[in-house]
Amino acid sequence: MGTIQPQSSLNINNPFRTRILNGQITPLMSIKFITGNEIPMMCKMAGVYAVFIDMEHSSLDIRTIAQLILACNYAGVSPVVRSPSKLHWHISRILDAGAAAVVVPHVETIQEVKDIVRHAKFAPLGTRGCTNNQPVMNFQHVPTILQNAILNEQTMVIPMIETPGAVDIADEIFAVDGVDGVLVGSNDLCTDLGIPGKYDNELYQDAVSKVITAANRANKPVGIGGIGSRLDILEKWFKMGATWSLSGQDASMIQAGLKKMSKEYAEIDERLQKQSSAQ
Repeated sequence: MGTIQPQSSLNINNPFRTRILNGQITPLMSIKFITGNEIPMMCKMAGVYAVFIDMEHSSLDIRTIAQLILACNYAGVSPVVRSPSKLHWHISRILDAGAAAVVVPHVETIQEVKDIVRHAKFAPLGTRGCTNNQPVMNFQHVPTILQNAILNEQTMVIPMIETPGAVDIADEIFAVDGVDGVLVGSNDLCTDLGIPGKYDNELYQDAVSKVITAANRANKPVGIGGIGSRLDILEKWFKMGATWSLSGQDASMIQAGLKKMSKEYAEIDERLQKQSSAQ
């Protein structure tokens, strides 16, 4: 995919884009519930370069999202935001809030993909409305012609492929000018294939292989969602050419930590109770 050169002062800070275009495997933390501005700095300290802010499967509103995006950008962690819909006023407001990438779910047709690009990109690629002092550019006042060119190139539009029908048109999706990559939605894809949760099934394996092969032909990045705990399968997809994944969600990570703590203390209690009974 080539090498991304160091950024100039006017370019945006988007380590997510830089890493995945350079072929570096990049895990994302998914956020649905915990929106404190501390989270991006924690990710930065842990070596996580991007967060996936989920507006599709959460009750998060745009104001909350905008504040979290600001915290991400100032911490140097890319905010990748999944839109709740394909509507233009969801996509454009997410980008105007400063997102480094917008992910759009449930894409089924090439016309939908073209419409998404039209909503997300400035002319000549699209019809996104212009406004200056963009948060993603640290509120600098930049000449509109320069600002729009930078944002068209460096903020990413990522449709999701999560149905068999979308898999079948993967090559055409990647061929649309303005599409910067795709995200495979493993859970919805398996469900639509009639094999919910069966990631080892040949139908799922063949579908994802087809998408990654199409991505490689188009020289565009592909991410994998929904199987963060299946590192064995993810490694296969990374070997084929995928470069990023949704690797851990806030709620599941906290629950895993709480369960581990509870289990360890229960074991201590059990040992002490046995020792006390033996005395």
